[in-house]
Amino acid sequence: MRKVTVFFLISTFFLSGCWDQRLYKELSVISVVGIGGHIGELKAYYAYPSSGTDPIQYIVLEGEGKTAREVRIDANKKTEQTMDIAELTTILVSEETAKDDLYALLDVYYRSAQSPMTAKVMVTEGTSKRFLELKETIPKEIGEYYLDFVQSFEDATIFPKTNLEMTANLMFSEGRDLALPYLKTSSDKALPQAEGLALFNGKKYTGKYLTLRESTFATLLGYRKARIVELAYLWNKKGEKVSVAFDVIRFKKKKKVIQDGDNIKIQYKINMPIVMTEYPPDHLDRKQVRKELENFIERSVEKDINRMFKKSQEASSDILGIGEYIRAYHPQLWREGKWKDIYKDIKIEAKVNAEIVRSGSIR
Repeated sequence: MRKVTVFFLISTFFLSGCWDQRLYKELSVISVVGIGGHIGELKAYYAYPSSGTDPIQYIVLEGEGKTAREVRIDANKKTEQTMDIAELTTILVSEETAKDDLYALLDVYYRSAQSPMTAKVMVTEGTSKRFLELKETIPKEIGEYYLDFVQSFEDATIFPKTNLEMTANLMFSEGRDLALPYLKTSSDKALPQAEGLALFNGKKYTGKYLTLRESTFATLLGYRKARIVELAYLWNKKGEKVSVAFDVIRFKKKKKVIQDGDNIKIQYKINMPIVMTEYPPDHLDRKQVRKELENFIERSVEKDINRMFKKSQEASSDILGIGEYIRAYHPQLWREGKWKDIYKDIKIEAKVNAEIVRSGSIR
């Protein structure tokens, strides 16, 4: 028995302790970061809770410097505790800043073992600082608020699911471009609102963004349908304005590349079963009425998709990943030249087939 006791006593000296533990009471836990300025003259804003009992109360630290790391060091000097980004949920980048090399701004997060790769990256209209000065209006902890905010748009198939890791992958992809949520707010104390998807060309924001509806179709065509898809239009039917709203049950797409000499055309064929959620004239049990309504929906959706294509091509932003498809299935086109030079001039069109499968909750 004595030998066993001695063995265990000696063994305790070889047991490793929690050498890397970090206590919350010793840290300023950052949940949201705002980035502004340009490399050489950067600013960043770090939000962290200021009360252990009221999560709505928070402090915003401001740092300045020539590099992203120098900015963080500067901000860290202004707090009584050490800044910690292990629970970072959101990185907000000002639109003018995003027009520079975005990866150069985010490199400091990719190289840190503490950085959560699940953090969301968003582009803001104007300074990102304004989006951190909303203490009186945000109903919950600011990091939790922005995370829930963007995830609600992902669930509604308006934004594709992205995070810090996926953002880096798309910045270096040759066949698909990055698109990030674009936010705006009307004043310093107004809640932020989503405007659409900011279009990137490589690592730089192009200065153009899609509307929310165009973003929905970009997500459907370039990624996949998430939990729900809700759409609404106003139909000017024989001089009368009629409300039309529906949910998309499924969204099936087929892509075809047609080459005629130097001319390239890409055709999308889309099948879209829907359920009507608003149509005051009713009588959808009549075949002719349903057909007219389906034709209107098809024309409206095709118009929005074509507008989305035009904006993306003008911005040289291949957010649908058409280049990935070309490289995989038509390598001869990929080898002919730089894909972006080809992408801007190709003709892209969509043909939509909408089918009303349900006209209400009981029909």
